[in-house]
Amino acid sequence: MNKLIIDNRMRKIEKEYLKQLGYDLIEVQTNNNVYPEISSHVDIFVCKIGNKIIVEPSEYEHIFQNTNCIKGTSRIQSQYPYDIKYNVCIIGKKAIHNFEYTDLKVKEELENQNYELINTAQGYTNCSIAVIDDNSAIVTDKGLYKILEKHGIDVLYIKDNLDIKLLKGNSYSKKQGFTGGAISRIDDKIIVFGDLSKIDIDNKIRKFIESKKLELIEFKNLDVIDYGGIIRA
Repeated sequence: MNKLIIDNRMRKIEKEYLKQLGYDLIEVQTNNNVYPEISSHVDIFVCKIGNKIIVEPSEYEHIFQNTNCIKGTSRIQSQYPYDIKYNVCIIGKKAIHNFEYTDLKVKEELENQNYELINTAQGYTNCSIAVIDDNSAIVTDKGLYKILEKHGIDVLYIKDNLDIKLLKGNSYSKKQGFTGGAISRIDDKIIVFGDLSKIDIDNKIRKFIESKKLELIEFKNLDVIDYGGIIRA
């Protein structure tokens, strides 16, 4: 797998870095069925379970049908909870989501691959949880922190609101982005889409990532942007 699925609005410097790592980029196209800030977010339209990648039907038909991806059953709609169908967080063999609203194909694949399903009231679990490795994560949501901790996951809880940007047109939205969409892992690298110091004043996030013996990649002096993460395909 030498492809990465990304938000088409990603900055050029970040795209070029990913290409230099040897990846071809598949860009999620802007979808008007959801509000502008998440209209091409990877975690809204795509869910990876093991080696299976399930894509929301409209995005699949537009760009993914000649790939090894699977077409999901649910079309994303603008109103919550109909925009969270594919927003399942995977940590090791645990899947965290509000499973009342999970896409049927996604849920079927999770069950087929024997994932432990952890149900939450929170629907935007993949947005909200930055997965660091198969048993650790970073969150700013107290409820998710308690759930992950209860299930034996090593969790760094950040109490403060982090200055993570969301894109809206050619500018930033007034809404705040999430850690899960701004921090992603590829192989042994944790990539922060911007300068980590802008959201990590006390270095707690940096120290947590470094404690896992992973290489930290960041883009100095740039604002941290939530792109809905990236997925290796």
